[in-house]
Amino acid sequence: MSWTEDEDQQKSLEKKHETAESCTENAKDLERLDPNKEIWALLEKTLNDNLIEKRRARRWKIFFRFTTLAIFLAVIGGWFAKSNFQDVSLEGDVVAMIPMRGVIGADSEIESSEFVGLLDAAYQNSRLKGVVIEMSSPGGSPVHSGIIYDAIRAKKQSYPDIPVFVVIEDMAASGGYYIASAASEIYADKASLVGSIGVISSGFDASNLLEKIGVERRTFTAGRNKAFLDPFAPMTEEAKTKWQAVLDETHQQFIDAVKEGRGDRLIITEDVFSGMVFTGSQAAKIGLIDGLASVNDILNTRFPNAEPLFYEPKQDSWKELAKELGVEVATKVLNRTNLQ
Repeated sequence: MSWTEDEDQQKSLEKKHETAESCTENAKDLERLDPNKEIWALLEKTLNDNLIEKRRARRWKIFFRFTTLAIFLAVIGGWFAKSNFQDVSLEGDVVAMIPMRGVIGADSEIESSEFVGLLDAAYQNSRLKGVVIEMSSPGGSPVHSGIIYDAIRAKKQSYPDIPVFVVIEDMAASGGYYIASAASEIYADKASLVGSIGVISSGFDASNLLEKIGVERRTFTAGRNKAFLDPFAPMTEEAKTKWQAVLDETHQQFIDAVKEGRGDRLIITEDVFSGMVFTGSQAAKIGLIDGLASVNDILNTRFPNAEPLFYEPKQDSWKELAKELGVEVATKVLNRTNLQ
């Protein structure tokens, strides 16, 4: 038997053809054996669509995060810009607006060192035509009240042509009115609370309570009156007399300041210096205030051509931002002896 190369190639091609036909048949057999092919194709399409949706959602999430960050940075930038440029000089006349709201005293909303500094800053403006203090205070420390009172009186003497107005909002009671009485004129709403010219020091005597429950208190002092305000020890007559003298002197200082500030406008009655509180309407009748008016009324009638410029205590920029966003919590400490 003879063998040729052509015959060998022909046999090789026939074998390849048979192999291809066999694979085709096997594929057809698999198709016939897999009746769920359409289900698998649908599942694959669903998984692909889900993957595409997740990628799209991830892109949007990244976009919104960058947008939120940009807005936050813009707010911070705007706040710092406001802090840095809030005192930019105006071209025309100005009226200094000084808000005084809260308790008076150290580490309180109204602290003498801060507000005396604000007064100094306001009077350094050569275009200043007046000062308006927006007052809303229940009182507080007689010391801080007296310091601010003296500062206002000193400015009035040094700058007699620049009037100082106090406009009472909710109240100017006790130390709040102490400060207000230094102004050139005082105005309030008809329902504002005004006055409370007095001094208070409150406490309690629990010495009998300790005796009843069988507890003996041991206190060592150097000086017989050092612990005269101890609530767990009875107060001696000497201590009562001397402490009352302190309160009376502080009260008299308050009375003298009001008389000096209000002058002939004040009508002295038996209630004026008794610690009683008056409404704005009642206060106007006895000269504690000069009339009923709001801040806008004063600005429109007394300073129609002046631009209001606010002077407020400056805080750390981050603290101001936190406060603006509503996340600052402040703890206020009241003194034992407050004006009332």
